[in-house]
Amino acid sequence: MSDDSTVQADAILQAEASIRSDATDPMNRDEIVRRFERWLDAVLSAEAPPEGIDAGLLSACTDANADPDWKPDEPNDAYAVWSAVTALTQEIKLQGRAFKELQGTLDTGAGRAAEALRAVYRERERDVQRDAERRCRKEILSALIDLRDSLHRGLETVRAVQPDLRVNQPRKWSSRFFKARHKEAAIKTLSALTTGYQLGLERLDQVLEDFKVHEIVCRGQPFDPRRMNAVDRASSDAPEGTVLEVYRSGYEWNGEVFRPAQVKVSVRGDYE
Repeated sequence: MSDDSTVQADAILQAEASIRSDATDPMNRDEIVRRFERWLDAVLSAEAPPEGIDAGLLSACTDANADPDWKPDEPNDAYAVWSAVTALTQEIKLQGRAFKELQGTLDTGAGRAAEALRAVYRERERDVQRDAERRCRKEILSALIDLRDSLHRGLETVRAVQPDLRVNQPRKWSSRFFKARHKEAAIKTLSALTTGYQLGLERLDQVLEDFKVHEIVCRGQPFDPRRMNAVDRASSDAPEGTVLEVYRSGYEWNGEVFRPAQVKVSVRGDYE
C-alpha cells in the first residue's frame, strides 16, 4: 500500500472515531450536516487539489470549512438551493441568448465585410480590365492612324505625278512613237494606284468612325493650342493665328485629343 493511501485511511479512521465519540451528544439536522462535512473534509484532505480551480477560491473554501464556528448566512434548505439553481439556470440561458445574438451579429458583420471586399475586388478587376482595353485600343488606333497617314501621303504623291506625266511630251516623233505605249501603261498604273489608295482610305475612315475617332479640321481655322501644335509660322493676308497648312493631321477619340495636329500658322508682318 502506498503512503498516500495510508494517510487517507488514517484520516478516515480518525474522522469516524471523532463521530463515534460525539454520538452520545444530542444532534439536530445542522449538527449532522456539520459532522458529515468534517468527515468529508478529513477524507478529502489527503487528496491533491483538483485542477482547473482558482487557487484563491480553493483557499477560501478550505478556510471556511476549517473554521468549526462558520455557519452559512441562510439555512441550507431545499427551497433556497432550488431557488439558487433556478436563478443560475436563468442566468445561463440569458448569457447563452446574448452569446447567440452576439455570434449572429458577428456573422452578419463578417458577411457584410466579406461582401464589401468582394465588391471592391470586382470593381478593381473591372477597372484593370477597362484600363487594359483602353491601352490596347490606343495602340491599335495609333497603328491605324499611322497607316492612314501613309496612304494619304502616297495618294498625294500619285496625284502630284499624274499631271506631269500627262503634260510632258517628247519632242522627237521617234521618242513619241516608242514612249507612247509606256506612257499609257504608266498612266493606267497611276490611276489604279489612286483608286487603291482611295479605297484603302475609305475603309480606314469607316473603321476609325466605328471607334469614334475623328480628324481635327485645321486648315483655315483659328489656331487652338489644345488641339494643335504650331511647328511653323508664315506671313499671310489671313488673320493672325489662322492655320495655313497642316503638316500632320490631328485626331480626337471620344471627345478627347488623341493626337494633336502639327500646323503652320499665319502671323502679322514679315516673319523669317
